[in-house]
Amino acid sequence: MKKYFLAGIVSIFSLTACNDDFLEKFPEDKISDTNFWKTGADFKMYASQFYPTLFDARLAWYSLDNFSDNQVPSSRNTYTWNETPVPSSGGSWGKADWLQIRRVNYALERIAGVPEDATLKLAHGELRFFRAFYYFDKLKKFGEVPWLSRSLDTESEELNAPRDPRETVVNNMLADLDFAIENLPETSAEDRLTKFAALNLKGDIALYEGTFRKYHNVGGGHEELLKKAAAAYESIISSGRFAVWSTGKPDKDYFDLFVQYELKGNPEGIFVQRYITDKRMHNNVRQLGEPYTGYSKDFVESYLCTDGLPIAISPLYKGDKKFADEFVNRDPRMEQSIYQEKRPYRIFDDGTTNYKTMPEFQNNYCPTSYYIIKGYSPYERDRLPSTSTTDDFVYRYGKVLVSYAEVKAELNECTQEVLDKTVNQLRDRVGMPHLKTTVGFTDPNWPDWGMAISPLLNEIRRERRLEICAEGNRWDDLVRWKAGKVLENPKTIQGAVDPATGANRVLYPGYTARKWDDKLYLNPIPLQEITLNPQLTQNPGW
Repeated sequence: MKKYFLAGIVSIFSLTACNDDFLEKFPEDKISDTNFWKTGADFKMYASQFYPTLFDARLAWYSLDNFSDNQVPSSRNTYTWNETPVPSSGGSWGKADWLQIRRVNYALERIAGVPEDATLKLAHGELRFFRAFYYFDKLKKFGEVPWLSRSLDTESEELNAPRDPRETVVNNMLADLDFAIENLPETSAEDRLTKFAALNLKGDIALYEGTFRKYHNVGGGHEELLKKAAAAYESIISSGRFAVWSTGKPDKDYFDLFVQYELKGNPEGIFVQRYITDKRMHNNVRQLGEPYTGYSKDFVESYLCTDGLPIAISPLYKGDKKFADEFVNRDPRMEQSIYQEKRPYRIFDDGTTNYKTMPEFQNNYCPTSYYIIKGYSPYERDRLPSTSTTDDFVYRYGKVLVSYAEVKAELNECTQEVLDKTVNQLRDRVGMPHLKTTVGFTDPNWPDWGMAISPLLNEIRRERRLEICAEGNRWDDLVRWKAGKVLENPKTIQGAVDPATGANRVLYPGYTARKWDDKLYLNPIPLQEITLNPQLTQNPGW
């Protein structure tokens, strides 16, 4: 067991600011269970190793939407085209994929008997948070998974156990987060997890599972889960600690929110990742400059006009025969999310500015011509490899607001008061008309979700799609709504109108539309894992 402990603890050394001091006090060859797990500070240091996994999950977050109807990658996504075979091994189920859960459990097993103080409470809460965080990823990928509450070795009987029901896994995750909420502080001078980060994750899990059970008709108890999600989000909103960030400039505030060099103190940041020159930097901006993906035609057409009406019925819509016309009289978030010719593409250190023109828009970097600029800084210092220090949201208040509006609509409790403190606050930032509970129109282009939903829920889903686009949420949303069939819409794989032909760009010659298969809602279990443990059952359709 010692070798596993060393592997876990050694990884901390490259992640903490006190690496050298720690190594001087505890030489690597003398670290062991007997001399380490003595104080809350030991557990806090151990828990530090999990923070990079939380932050790394947000790196290149825009690429996660390549699975969805929002974006079209340069190369076809073989998973959503149903061309991915069952893997023989790996597939997010291999030994390495369970390692973080094992490491968390290893520490949790050693807390009993350690004198409790504020530091131990913090570390204990962090460890329980991270276990729920890692299990949430497993739940979304596979549905039923084994719930492991202790670290395993090669002789552990759990290695040959069947998967646990979704209900067991979700209840345990929520119990972990309730513990974290109780034990984490409301604020952290060290930029560590807080009570509100745990509330956010609890709300996200309960919303995901509640809507998944409702629309997939599995498990039951969806209403109770939705109520738990609402309560978690309400706790964040009613705390008064957070707000929609705005400087009163609707033509730029949404764009500026995602290219800030210091998010500490930003009222929209529930939990943020800070980057510091020469200490911790990232490559996101460079990747966004050459993303090998672009927004889909379907996504672009979902933006309302400035009168609050969809393009199908608004007299303000100018059409799409000219690229620039598409942006006229549209929700300001559109031109703050999609590149236009008038926006600087690159600003060099000497002040020289580079712009892209329409013929350049369609290339392998952006096959649709709808370039993603959300989170993209044009400054040269951010465009160089791994030198950017723009901060990043891990949990953002804006997403909490659209999530709360959605869950209240699902519970038939979405009043005008709810809309005014959620969706309409986000619309105020960009100067858009308020959403009313009556909606006031029918959009002939509302997606075919596979089931009828109310006009209000349709518009809340639209708001969610636009507000948190390119933040890696859309695929999860389609899965939990059982809405994979929206990917059959040809416009989800089309781009802007080609000036040379007058037709929408066709991204994949020979492929005009996708055919959805319900098996894609869950990933397959690798064949080798089923061979090693015959108690594991394969997910439906694979």
